[in-house]
Amino acid sequence: MTISQVEKARDRGILTGILGGFLGRSLSLLAPFIVMPAMLHYLGGTMFGIWMTAVSMTSMALFVDFGIGNGLLTRLSSANGRADYAEMRSYITSAYVALTLLALLLLFVLCIVELSLSWGLFSSRYADSASLSVFAVCFAVFFIGVPVSVIQRVMYARQQAWLSNVWQVCGAILSVVLCLLAIRLSLAPWQVILAYSLPPVFIMFLSSIFYFRKNIELRPKISNFSGSKTKNLLHIGTHFFILSIITSISLNVDNLIIVHQIGPAAVTEYAVPAKLASLLGLVVTTLFLPLWAAYGEAVARKDYIWIRRTTLKMSFLGGLAVLIAAVIMVVLSGILIELWMGRSFHAQTTILIFLSSLSVLMAISSPSQMLLNSVGKIGLQAKAWLCFLIASVSFKYCLLPYFDIWILPLINSVTYLVCILPIVLLASRSIMNNQDVK
Repeated sequence: MTISQVEKARDRGILTGILGGFLGRSLSLLAPFIVMPAMLHYLGGTMFGIWMTAVSMTSMALFVDFGIGNGLLTRLSSANGRADYAEMRSYITSAYVALTLLALLLLFVLCIVELSLSWGLFSSRYADSASLSVFAVCFAVFFIGVPVSVIQRVMYARQQAWLSNVWQVCGAILSVVLCLLAIRLSLAPWQVILAYSLPPVFIMFLSSIFYFRKNIELRPKISNFSGSKTKNLLHIGTHFFILSIITSISLNVDNLIIVHQIGPAAVTEYAVPAKLASLLGLVVTTLFLPLWAAYGEAVARKDYIWIRRTTLKMSFLGGLAVLIAAVIMVVLSGILIELWMGRSFHAQTTILIFLSSLSVLMAISSPSQMLLNSVGKIGLQAKAWLCFLIASVSFKYCLLPYFDIWILPLINSVTYLVCILPIVLLASRSIMNNQDVK
């Protein structure tokens, strides 16, 4: 392929990844809204609440792979740019082995905990067989999905995000259909929840079989396992793991500060507009995640001209797209929140404005962050986010007693502008100038 053809293929992969990402995430978000009314009616308030608790706990355990998945994406993207299929097979096999062992260990711990609760070794108000079955199903499916999800990283690394999203859509549709069918058949609560939870994982497993059957050069074999590759994945994964924890705390600490400084009643006034604004975060992720693999491949080919052009273009267009979405959201926020929650909330418009400004800043910096991810420069980002965390929390605790709750997202935006934006822009610039690439 000529340089022009490679660049066109890369741009096409980014565009299809963005469009497919919006479709896949939209349907994945829609699936719970379709089944939740039927689930609430069928399970009843108590069992439904137990299921929601289990779902929340698995959501908080998203970092359970210790960053290996993100590390794999970085390494595969670079190897894909060099067309080094032997290295890709070795990394894929090593990731499967490491994550399978991790999942087995977590499943073993889950079994011990459930047996302990069943035998009454620990007291629990909801340690009955039905409740434990619900928790067991949710966590078992989640842990099984840890190694199975490797295929998603492989598809993203090969700039086939659209293909991953097609399978994701199939999983969401099958999940809804089987869940409603299980309710129609009056199955046990844990079976209904299994019918809803298992299809996405099963579809990922099915996609792995089809993908590796078609792409024989990437098919993992135990003979391709490498201890050094596993250590490398654990090393870079640990950095991603630390970055994820710092980022998650930084962006989700506001409710805790409000509870401590003002009280739980004020959390509701803040949480509802914050939940609406979180949709902009989904837009940011969908727009820029496909850049990760494209940058890795471009760096491997030393195509720095394309990297500079794409980074500038995506920062401008992505920032503009999120800004437009933010303006529409703020203008319609009164109507949307009234329809959604049935009432308005204190300072909701001001809170949304400042939360939206943070999303716009993140959109502007995201192409640079994806570039840093693609070359494994995670420590620098972790340090920047740690500075953001310390500074923002300090200012929030000092200023919140003297201002309204809208001061929290304002502090986030200003602190991001000072602590993170310039650092990632300068670091990415050095990579674009081919001065800081390992």
